[in-house]
Amino acid sequence: MDLWEIDEARIAQSFFSRYWRWEISPHEAFDSSIVSELARRLPHIDAHSWPERFVLGGIYLAGRAADSSAQISPPCRLEYYEPNTPLEEVARLYPAFDPSCVLYHDEDLAAVVKPAGLPTTPARDQIRYNLQQYLAEHFGKPVHMPSRLDTAVSGVMLCSLSSRANRYFQKAYERHLIGKYYVAEVAGIPTWEQRLVQRALTRDVRHPVLRRCVVHDEVGESAETKLTLLGSFRADDGDHSVFQAEPITGRTHQIRVHCRAEGHSIVGDPFYGGLHAEGMRLASFCVRFHHPYRNEMMTFELPPHLQPEWLRSISDQIGGISTRS
Repeated sequence: MDLWEIDEARIAQSFFSRYWRWEISPHEAFDSSIVSELARRLPHIDAHSWPERFVLGGIYLAGRAADSSAQISPPCRLEYYEPNTPLEEVARLYPAFDPSCVLYHDEDLAAVVKPAGLPTTPARDQIRYNLQQYLAEHFGKPVHMPSRLDTAVSGVMLCSLSSRANRYFQKAYERHLIGKYYVAEVAGIPTWEQRLVQRALTRDVRHPVLRRCVVHDEVGESAETKLTLLGSFRADDGDHSVFQAEPITGRTHQIRVHCRAEGHSIVGDPFYGGLHAEGMRLASFCVRFHHPYRNEMMTFELPPHLQPEWLRSISDQIGGISTRS
C-alpha cells in the first residue's frame, strides 16, 4: 500500500484519551505514592478526582494496571490515559446495554450485536464500559470473547459462555472455520466484481495504532480479505459502493487497510483516509458456524432493527443486502 498523508488531528480527535508516559529513574525526585506522583505530574487535574479515575482505569505502573494503593519503585514506567471528556460525562460516550442485542444463547455460546462506539473488551484507556462486562452481568457468569470487533464497528459477533466453547471457538477462528461477513460503504466504484486481497500487514511507524501493507522486502503478518461488490450508488459527495468483506485471516484493521489499499477507503474511517461521515461505515453483518455440541450449522445476520442508520439507508439504495459466497 502506498503511504498516504495521515491526518494527525483527525486521528487524535477519534481517541477517547490523551496518553501520558514517564520513565522514572531512581536518581530523580518522585513520590512513592502513585496518586501523589500523578497529582504532581498532572497538576491540571483535580486531585480529588483520582479515586474515580482509578475506577475508570487507564493507569499503569511497570506495564501493569495499577490501583490507588500502588507504590512507585524506580526504575519503572508510569502511564496514564487521561480522558478527553470530563469524568461526569464519560458514561454518555458509550452505548448502554440493550438485552435485545442477544440474538441467541444456550449454555455454551451466544450470538450478540455490538453497537458502534462500545469496546468489545476492557480497553487500554478504560475498563468500565465494554460489551464483555455488560454480557457477564446479563448472563450472571463469565463471558469469553474469542474474537473482537473494533470499537467503531457494529454488528454480529460470537461469545463463549463455557470454557469448552471458548477453547473450541479459539481454535475454530485460528483454523478459519467461522464464516464472517462484513458490509462496508466505500468511496468510488471498483473495476471488478470480486477480488481476493492478499497483502501482508505491519505496524505503521508514523502512529502506534495504525497498520499498513508491507512494501518491498519488509516482513509482515499475512492477511487475506475477499471483497465482493454488492452495489453502487450516487451520493452528495460522489460515487459510493457497498462491499461485502470476508476476512480470511483476522489481523488488526485488516478490512480497513485492504479497502484503502484497493483505492476505496471506508466512509467515515478516520485512520485510513475515509470520507468524513458520522461514524465509520463498517458492520459485521453475518456470522456462520458449526455448533460444536448441537451438530448443526447456524447463521446469524444483523437484524434490521439493530442495524445502524447508514446500513439501512444503503440497503434501500442498492435494493437490499444479503451475503454472497
